[in-house]
Order: sequence, then structure tokens, then C-alpha cells
Amino acid sequence: MSWLKDKVIFVTGGASGMGREVALQSAQIGAKVAICDLHEQRLEQTRADVARIAGDCLALRTDITNESQVAAAVGAIVRHFGRLDTVVNSAGVFYGGPIETTPIEQFDFVYGVNVRGLYLVCREAVRVMLPRQSGHLINIASIAAERPILHESVYSSSKWAVRGISLNLALELGPKGIRCSCVFPGGMDTTFWENDPRRQAGQWDASRMLRGEDVARAVVQVASLPPEVNIREIQVYRPG
Repeated sequence: MSWLKDKVIFVTGGASGMGREVALQSAQIGAKVAICDLHEQRLEQTRADVARIAGDCLALRTDITNESQVAAAVGAIVRHFGRLDTVVNSAGVFYGGPIETTPIEQFDFVYGVNVRGLYLVCREAVRVMLPRQSGHLINIASIAAERPILHESVYSSSKWAVRGISLNLALELGPKGIRCSCVFPGGMDTTFWENDPRRQAGQWDASRMLRGEDVARAVVQVASLPPEVNIREIQVYRPG
């Protein structure tokens, strides 16, 4: 039996891609699921799909860069389910391009979602986990946080920040009963990359990409581990 059964899991970016798959797979093993996203139509579709499996799903339209909205979302989860056990921070955005043509607005946007948003969600979750001395934060980074990638200085550095936050929180919160894991997926063929210039230019080989459901399976496995075990970092690649 999975440790995640009957636990409450909150998935950011849960309306599509890997986040949606994490929500669905968590429901299939008996977790109670809350999701947030900004895309209302996709959010409602995922809510309905999860509810068909689990009987319930709390869907919250939330801008994770907004401090008050994040606090309200976490509060709504605790009121609805009575607790919060696990957070999967899968919300993220991408920008790629040479530094000389990068608008600073794109830098601010990427860091706003990938770093500020993730940090706010972690902070609000920890505030409700600390009294119970129990919880698990799972942050989605990228292989871009392990090696340089051409024209990805903005995105890559934001994921290095995710890695740094995760390692520091694992150190800080571990003695207080709260685990923190960081997942490094390779390239995934999901809606996350729909605006990538390489995809739009027909330079996208989906056969070399991970599927969102495959990475989600690894994330759910990490979430399913008992509290005596923590995987601080895990890489997820296609074979070969």
C-alpha cells in the first residue's frame, strides 16, 4: 500500500502536462487531490477527471506569484480536507533566447513563476505542516539545473534556484519532520513547450522526449515513500 493513500496532495500547474498526470496518478492510488492553475478550462477538465477517480478534487484558480492568492489556496485546502501532506510544485514557464535580445520582462516573468511562485507555495505549505511535524515538498527542476544549455540562461538559472531552494529546505526542515525532494526531468513532450522556438520551427523530435505521464510516475513514486525516507534529488531520463 502506498504511503500516499488517504493523504492530501497539492499540485501546482495541475491543469495540464505533467502536473495533470501527477494529479490523476495520485488519485488512482487513493490520495486526496487539490490542484491549482490559471487556465480555467483545463483546470475544470482536470478537476472533473480526478473527481471521477477519487470522488473529489479541489481546483483553485491561483496565480502562484501572488502572495495573498497562494495563502488563500493553501488555506482553502486545509479547510476542505483538514490537512496538507504533500506539495508538488510543477508550475513553471520557459523562455529561451540569446542574452542580447532578452527583454528584462521575460527574465522577471520566468523568475516570478519558477522561483518566487515556488518559494511562496513552499512557505505557505510549511506554515501548515510545521505544527504536525510532517510533510513533503517535491519541487520540479530540470536537467537545465545540472548543465549549461545554449540560449537558456534565464530558464536554466531559474531552475538552479529551484535546486538551491530545495537543498536548503531539505537541510532546514528535515529535523522538523518535513522532507524536500527535487526532481530533474529531461526534455518532456508536453504543452509546457508549445511556444518553444524549436518546436515552432519543426526542430522538435518528440521520439526523444519523455512523456509527462512517465515523469509523473517517478514523482508519485517519490511522494509515495514513507516519512523515514527522503530522496533529495532524482534525475528522470529516457533510456540511452
